Amino acid sequence: MPADFNDSQNVITIQLKALKAEEDIARQRAPLTDKIFVQLKKLADSSPQDSVYRVVFDWFCMNRLLGLRGSEYAQRTQNGIDVYEYTSSNKVVKAFISKDLTFYDKQGIAITSHGEHVYPSLGKVKVRFRIQKNRQNGQTITIVTDTAHTDIDAVHAAYRIFLRARRLGQSDEEPMGVFVNKQKQKKYLTLNLIKDVLQEAAKIVHPDWSAEEISRLSSHSGRVWALVLLSEAKQKPDFIKARLRWLGDSYRLYLRDTAAINVQHNNALQEASDRIAALLGNNINVLPTVVPVDEQMGIIDDMD
Repeated sequence: MPADFNDSQNVITIQLKALKAEEDIARQRAPLTDKIFVQLKKLADSSPQDSVYRVVFDWFCMNRLLGLRGSEYAQRTQNGIDVYEYTSSNKVVKAFISKDLTFYDKQGIAITSHGEHVYPSLGKVKVRFRIQKNRQNGQTITIVTDTAHTDIDAVHAAYRIFLRARRLGQSDEEPMGVFVNKQKQKKYLTLNLIKDVLQEAAKIVHPDWSAEEISRLSSHSGRVWALVLLSEAKQKPDFIKARLRWLGDSYRLYLRDTAAINVQHNNALQEASDRIAALLGNNINVLPTVVPVDEQMGIIDDMD
């Protein structure tokens, strides 16, 4: 069947438009660079423990391994909670709540008494995904502590997020992505705030970047970053897709630039690949659990 761009129902036209849309999405999102991540840490270290900089940095320590969707830890507004509503009218909070994180000590025993005293004994965290775009709700993935880099370790970051939510009065049924603004008010982390912090960091460490390049950083950059890190660590596409719970094959679009960089900077990236593999450590081969698809959800198209 030939393409007919005047016919909105033409199959070929629909497919071409879908491909163009995926290309546009890929152009609009960029992964973090090492320099941006380091700058995020600097901004966090020089800010109060409950500031937006600390919160964004903690979530991106987790993003580095889990490639979270923005809706899994942030809201659309600072004062509201985003929920997914089933056709049955049952509503479920989209973002992680404290019940979604189970911490274990170095002996594998679940931690039930929480506080600052727990940090030295942290061994791993089991993360549960309650609402997912792939509809495999209830999947879990267990991340072990990187004892050599506790300042950027995902388990320690998750525990900081967990304790912060408790400290700021979040219930077990409310999202953990909260911060305290300059007016000393508790607010929810939002997709726009994440974008602002990432772009602020990028402008500092990449002064040569154009406005268009800066604009490609958003909450989705954490997900693309995790994808690129696994690719550069030479993980297979099917593993990457399963690890990051990616629906469809659009993830491949994000890897094109990485392939080009590999050709242009082969020697530099070989060194970077070794460093990235070491950074991911024992968590590099971990996959989420396999659970049935939730058929009651229908097709989800609004999860970032």
